[in-house]
Amino acid sequence: MAELAGDLPGELVTEILDRLPVESLLRCRSVSKRWRRIIDSREFVRSHLARSFESTANLTLFFRHSSSLYCIDLTSLLRHGGVAEMNYPLMCYSDQIRVLGSCNGLLCISNAADDVVVWNPATRKHKFLPYSAVEVRRSSVFSVCVYGFGYDERQDDYVLLRLVQLVTEPIESEVSIYSLKDNAWRRLKDMPYSLVYPRKMGVFVCGHLHWIMTRELVSDSANLLVAFDFRIEDFKVVDQPEGIDNKLDMDLSVLGGCLCLSINRNHMGVDVWIMREYGLRDSWNKLFSIPQPEVARPLGFVRPLAYAKNGRQVLVRQDSKNLILYDLQTKDIERVDINGMPNSFEAEICLRTLVSVDDYGGYTKKKQQEAEEIENRTKRDDFLSVGFKLVL
Repeated sequence: MAELAGDLPGELVTEILDRLPVESLLRCRSVSKRWRRIIDSREFVRSHLARSFESTANLTLFFRHSSSLYCIDLTSLLRHGGVAEMNYPLMCYSDQIRVLGSCNGLLCISNAADDVVVWNPATRKHKFLPYSAVEVRRSSVFSVCVYGFGYDERQDDYVLLRLVQLVTEPIESEVSIYSLKDNAWRRLKDMPYSLVYPRKMGVFVCGHLHWIMTRELVSDSANLLVAFDFRIEDFKVVDQPEGIDNKLDMDLSVLGGCLCLSINRNHMGVDVWIMREYGLRDSWNKLFSIPQPEVARPLGFVRPLAYAKNGRQVLVRQDSKNLILYDLQTKDIERVDINGMPNSFEAEICLRTLVSVDDYGGYTKKKQQEAEEIENRTKRDDFLSVGFKLVL
């Protein structure tokens, strides 16, 4: 294999490797130093990540129940395979962990001691975040704390946003942001909104983190779709679908890279809307509706997770207890049973990628020079290899 690897042109090797799953790429790193340099380069990681977005082949579904974390390949799930329990790089002190979000193959999780780690489950690399104390007056009974994890494309940086809110009038809050590149927290200006669901983490779509919020702490206030924009580091209101009742229960999710809004119409069922083009109100379309069964308890929250490979079915989590497949053409609903799946769970879709936390935490000029030297050395080795063959 190593001799064959040396005979192939660099462009062809890169093209072949770019089409392989992460598991195979990790094994290919042992073929030769040349292949390892290619696979570890930032350019290749970006290229492989972009290709992964175009298919469902590299999607993993994570289930969290109490302190346990399970996973299953999305393709295996649709073939009714079984889950595997994951060993995560975090101590668990009170039989509980939280999944704060996922982005580009990185999963962010925390425990009861507020230890936070950014982790790539595919490569098993991780990084612990520095501790950041909450500055506002905080009561364990009357305060909430949620997070949102995403990617700032402009800065090429992964960030974690923390929202702490006191249940008081007027609203008192604290907004802090962590940069993986700087490996540091900093305080931002407070937000003028109130969280509606104190346990729901932010949903990352198109450079924004999203929550359902209100302007006032009263029960019948209208729900707002609020986004945190990384470019301006501030909150703004995103238009909802026209004509909906914004006082009903709502939930947010991401499906195929698009923002989704699920609206529970009390005992009449659930509508799922999708924003086809981010930021345009006219691009909201009702993707599907699930009617309330006549002889059953209420549907509860419905959250789309991913499209099936055929693009016709949508995998949906229903009320943290069931997984179903909804057929967009026939409107048929099929329950998905998985061996080893917990009775109740949170679900998170995560790509399998080569994105590494080691590439951040200060990508200094020295590191950039080292990367350029490796690239120049690779080009020189390819040139000498070709020249040697010509002489022979």
